[in-house]
Amino acid sequence: MASSHQITLNGKSFRARRGQLLLDAALSNGIDLPYDCRAGHCGTCCVRLVSGDVRGGEGAEPDIVHACQCRIFGDTVVEAVEPSGVRTVDGVLSSLRPLSRDVMEVAITADRALPYLAGQYVQVRFNGYPSRPYSITHPLRGNPNSLSVWFHVRHVENGCVTSSLGKRIRLGHRVKLTGPYGSAHFRPNVPGRLILVGTNTGFAPIWSIAVAALRENPERRMMIIAGGRSIESLYMRQALVQLARFPNVLVVPVCSTPQTLTSAVMPGRPTDYLPRLLPTDVLYACGAPGMVDQVKSIAAQNGAVCYADPFLPASEEMAGSSVMTVARWAGSLYQAAARSVSTLPIALATGGNSRFMRIGWRKQG
Repeated sequence: MASSHQITLNGKSFRARRGQLLLDAALSNGIDLPYDCRAGHCGTCCVRLVSGDVRGGEGAEPDIVHACQCRIFGDTVVEAVEPSGVRTVDGVLSSLRPLSRDVMEVAITADRALPYLAGQYVQVRFNGYPSRPYSITHPLRGNPNSLSVWFHVRHVENGCVTSSLGKRIRLGHRVKLTGPYGSAHFRPNVPGRLILVGTNTGFAPIWSIAVAALRENPERRMMIIAGGRSIESLYMRQALVQLARFPNVLVVPVCSTPQTLTSAVMPGRPTDYLPRLLPTDVLYACGAPGMVDQVKSIAAQNGAVCYADPFLPASEEMAGSSVMTVARWAGSLYQAAARSVSTLPIALATGGNSRFMRIGWRKQG
């Protein structure tokens, strides 16, 4: 019995282990295959089975399977099924701005508009580099125009794409955007309390969803829990300040690594600060898969709706640690701008519920 099989996806062939999930096999071989929930619910990773032997992950049609759920048991030929509304647009890299030592705000100016919903993501392919999925976000300064698409990109040490930003990938570099994808997007006109939980660059879609919700209803009750491993990883402080100005928005910054710099950041895990959930609550969880799974489980136990977007490491990260370390990010580009973004949280006042805190920030020094 063969221990591996040949898989052909959209004309590209690669080897996969017997019993391996089709999605994992494609990603580990550098094959672009959009995905979202990894639970067989959203349909983003559906493929059409042309021939071969795969088991599990049956879709709504006889020849459709969920790549995240079907396992390989023979040579197989499949074709990706593009969700409706997906398009590819060309563009150029128009802005790079460091938000911390290892997170960069990246802007692409597209040749034509790419419609999307807050919380969705696109596949970004810089010319000469492999494609990477990045969540679309809202700029921290000003408002986007119809042709601008913004992302928060975390540096991965020795990463093929992220290590090149600001170096070989410079302003004016050509890029293709394909999307949008993702079911964890903002739903308008939904009553109830909105609870947004994001860790690290999972804050990018959370920030976009928060902006969309407040534009729809500035009085929408909202709780935002922003988590990171360290004080430095809470790169989203500018956005948290803006959100905390709304009297109906409660913000909790959380740091999992013990720190003594400030009492404004709470210790522990983001899920430690979830309120008692109601069936009318709507939750969005984006970031570390473990955190996302916990939030989904807690929401389900309380009958609340939860839209989830787990951030999984790209294939370039899988060979090393799954923990994205704080790295030297963008070299001189960061050094030039570091003074202007160096801030620390300093003040914290409790809201109506003592488990939720409103924060204030000021520049250090």
